[in-house]
Amino acid sequence: MKIFSSLIIIYFSLTTSVSVAQKIDTDILYSTVSADNNTICYSPNAKLAIGDFKGMPVENSAAIAITSSGFSFKAGFKNSGSKATLIITVSCNFDRNLSWMKERGKNEYVLGHEQHHFDITYLSTLAFVKKLKEANFTISNYQDKLKAIYTVTMQEMETLQHQYDGETHHGQLKEEQLSWNRKIEERLVEVTAR
Repeated sequence: MKIFSSLIIIYFSLTTSVSVAQKIDTDILYSTVSADNNTICYSPNAKLAIGDFKGMPVENSAAIAITSSGFSFKAGFKNSGSKATLIITVSCNFDRNLSWMKERGKNEYVLGHEQHHFDITYLSTLAFVKKLKEANFTISNYQDKLKAIYTVTMQEMETLQHQYDGETHHGQLKEEQLSWNRKIEERLVEVTAR
């Protein structure tokens, strides 16, 4: 499991009379638009395919497959008269060129294990969005707060990804893999039902 991250902060100067300590309105958007043909944005209704793993396998690696996924955001202000709104666009992505499978890993079982790495990334992305919605952003704190929330959520995701691989022994422990499959699928049902 590889995690890529992209932290983008765009700062637009404000020409309004908003106090630096005043809470600002925030709009949080989830994007499913890929920046390029190399990137797959997570969609709950679409699953990865073996053909999506286009990277060159690392032959001396013990891994038989690697999923490179992560989440990113960009932020900026939209001015409307005397009102400024912080717009945060979040996406959850899979990198085709950094993800790979060795020949012996090109099967549905391994694909399922790797799909769940991407699912965990998506669940972490939703946790990030939830934290953003709960944050009290002001003109003076939004940059630091965005970075802090992003960093904490990335660390939580990395911990969960390592726990998943550790408990399933990278998918080799079939009973543990089944248990994780159920946990992840139940959690996905919960979040998509909202």
